[in-house]
This record gives sequence, C-alpha cells and structure tokens, in this order.
Amino acid sequence: MSINIDEGPIDRKNSKYSDFLEDLQGNILNGHGRDHAVHLFVSFRIDKIADAKLWIKNFAATQITSAKKQFEQADRFKATGTDAGLFAHIAISFEGYAALGLPPQKRPSGVNLRGRTAAEIDYADAFALGLRSRRAALFDPPVSQWELGYQQAIHCLIILADDQPKELIAAEIEVTTSISQFADIVQVERGLALRRQFVYDDGPSFENIEHFGYVDGRSQPVFLTEKIEEESKLDGIKFWNPGAPLNLVLLADPNGKSGTSFGSFLVFRKLEQNVRAFREAERDLARDLGISEKRAGAMAVGRFRDGTPLVLQPGDGGEPIANDFNYTGDPKGLTCPFQAHVRKTNPRLESVGPFAKSEEEELGHRIARRAIPYGGPYTEADSDNLDAYPSNSVGLLFMCYQSDIWEQFEFIQRFWADNPMFLQSSSAVPATYDRTGLDCVIGQSQTGLQDTKINEIPEAASNWPVEWGKTTKKSCVSFAKFVSLKGGEYFFSPSLTFMKSL
Repeated sequence: MSINIDEGPIDRKNSKYSDFLEDLQGNILNGHGRDHAVHLFVSFRIDKIADAKLWIKNFAATQITSAKKQFEQADRFKATGTDAGLFAHIAISFEGYAALGLPPQKRPSGVNLRGRTAAEIDYADAFALGLRSRRAALFDPPVSQWELGYQQAIHCLIILADDQPKELIAAEIEVTTSISQFADIVQVERGLALRRQFVYDDGPSFENIEHFGYVDGRSQPVFLTEKIEEESKLDGIKFWNPGAPLNLVLLADPNGKSGTSFGSFLVFRKLEQNVRAFREAERDLARDLGISEKRAGAMAVGRFRDGTPLVLQPGDGGEPIANDFNYTGDPKGLTCPFQAHVRKTNPRLESVGPFAKSEEEELGHRIARRAIPYGGPYTEADSDNLDAYPSNSVGLLFMCYQSDIWEQFEFIQRFWADNPMFLQSSSAVPATYDRTGLDCVIGQSQTGLQDTKINEIPEAASNWPVEWGKTTKKSCVSFAKFVSLKGGEYFFSPSLTFMKSL
C-alpha cells in the first residue's frame, strides 16, 4: 500500500505501513539502540563491480535490518528481555552510486521542499558534491588535515551493531572477509555507548552521555505515535511538541517501488573532542563570572550534565530530564545564553520571524541524530586534576538522517551554529550583548574566512549571564572550538528493494 510521507507521526503497528517498513532500513525512524558498533568505510574496486553488486544484493536479503524487523526486535526485548541481536545497515555515497553504474537520474538528490535557489541563498545538491567539497561552506578544516581514510573516495558505509561485543567481532570478521575480494576497507570506526548514573530529585537514573559528560540525545524529532505518547507521559508536550512528518527524513528511492520504497540521506562526521580544554574553559568561565562550574558548563551547553534544561533551572540541576520547554520566557538570553548549544541547534520556534518565514520552515531544518561515542570509556576527574582528561583520540561518531542535507544538517551548522548573529535581534538583546557568537560546542571557524551570505568572521561569544535571568557580563574566556572534524562523508541509505535488485 502506498503511503504519504507528508503525514506523521505514524502508528507503525497499522497494517498499511507494513510493506513500507519492511522495505525501509532500520535506524532512520528510531535509533538501533545497541551499545557496540563498528562502521566500515568501503571503496569498491572498479574491475569488481559485478561482485560488489552481488554481495550487496545477498547482504540485503539476509542481513540488513529493516525498520519492521528493528521494531519487532524491540517489542520482543521489552516483553521477554530477548537480546535483539545484530543490526546491519548500508549507505552509499554519490561516488558509490556512480561506481555501481547508476546514471545521474537514478541517483538520489535533495528534495528542496522550500524551493531554494543558488542565487537566493547558495542552495546546492550537497549529496552530489560530497562532504570534501563542502568544507569551505561549513568552515571544516582542510581535507589534508583529515584522517587518511577520509581523504580518498568512499563508496559505501556498512554499519554493524550489537549489544554483545563477541557477536559484533564475529560479524565484522565475516563481512570484512567476504568483501575483501572486490573492495578495500579504507577506514574503520568503533563506537561504544557511554552511560552515567545521575541522581535526580525523584531518584537515580542511568543516562547516555558523550565525552564532555553531558546527557546526549534527549531531544529528537519523533516519527512514531507511541513515542509521542511516551513524551507526553514523561513531561508533557504543552510547550514543545517533537512530532515530525516522515518527509523530514524520508524521500522516495528513485530505484525502488513507487509508494513504498524510501530512503534517507546520512551524514557521517568523526568529531574529536578536546575534553581537557572544555573542562578548563568551564573552570575559567566559572572563576571569571563568580559562578559554579556546573552552571558555567550548563550555559555553554544549554543543559546541565544531568540533562536539566538551563532555562527551567536557576539552581545547579537535579531535576528530571525535561524536553517540554521553549525560550519564549527568555527573549534576551538571560537564563539560557543564545550561544548555548541546544538553543543554537534547536531554537524551538524562536527563529520564526527574524530568521525563518514560518514555523514549518524552522521545523524543516531538524535532523534525526544517531551518534555514538568513540575512543573508550568516559573519564571522570575534578577541576584540580584536569590533566586526567583526554585532549584528543576521543569524540563522537556523529550521524544524522534527513531528506535534504543542505536544508537540514548544513543549514544548522552554517546558518545557526557558525553564524555569530543567529538568534540575535537588535530589539531583544541588550546593548552589551554585541554578538551571539559561535555555538559553544559545535561552532566552527577558520582564520580569516567568512561566509559569503553572513559576511562576518565567526568568533566565540563574550557575554554571559552572571545571575540566572538578570544581567550579562563580558568574559575573555573563549568558549568554543573544542570539537574538530577528523573526516566524514555524505551517504544515502536506500531501500531494500533497490539493493535486492542489484
């Protein structure tokens, strides 16, 4: 049965979605949830393309986890505790589609729901251009500074994940052995979910975190009615409804069955985190402003480490993680600074008017984030022993799904996170708040470079609230650029129908 992807959230248990979910790869509408993952970046040998096609066809038929299978596994785990087992996913780059012999009209392209033009706002088919050629627009470091595997052509990304490390290793060996006859693995990335116990007012809870130590992945667009119900029961959806239509992440697969075959663009970026420098900045900002280190870090992130939203909490955290909030009560950035990561990257309709023409436009920039940390366990120390924190070799394997890379991932990075004027309004911001500045976590800049559409070199923000909800003070502490891109690529996660037809 054909489905309308302009609708959503959907009841995935409705039989009309059965064929659609069976043809869609898992991890797109909801994260796979495994604790261990390996990511294999593959380059096909051009003289062995027939073998590559046959392998993808067989792997799709026997190993790839469909969305339907992923949901069935999750249901079984909740009911019986049965391990969900191996998760497998394939995504193909634009160069990969060309290597497989697909003509240009059969290669996916961004849906451009807003009708953008290159002349109007520099719109581009980002997938076709690839991440390496988009580095200038994103202020990414030169490709020569990326890890070697990402400096060459990558045709395919194979994601394997499992809760059991031994099972994952066995699957990785089987896959790498089977593709060695027709392809080269140019890069391997291993992810490990990190969890930490936080004690809230209503009791302790283990939460997913990243290497800076903050709860991660709390706020996501929701595509399933059951998840909306969970959000509503957890803390309500009065101020923020995370529901989203399927077209936020899905587009028709040009090589699938009309009405039931869909795929999604996958952005992969390896982001190294300088944890030591981040913690030093927390300490230095706290001393400069005369506040606690917990609050200094929360002002940079927008949430305390335990996930408590700063805009809701004048204390130092401890409230249950909430997602039902917005910034309408803080138009001057005096409870949560404009440069805070979660405010910059999800303004919760705050940008409508000066930066977006409508609520639909702002909400259309959202992405479905699917990240996992890399580099080993989380490091815990204190402000007197900052040398214990890593300065490199740990970080986040950032992934996100969307229907248009330019309109979603690139827009958030370029026009929100890297834009020193985003969320700043001359009528709303005090005169001392001269620049919003870079996103404190993912904001990027390159010396002497400015965006052609923004015409300003982005720098770290200098103004911070000294006391919750009251006033701001300038600080010389540069709270930005603790995350470095080590490489990545743009991919498309196609339908099973396409892969089985190769």
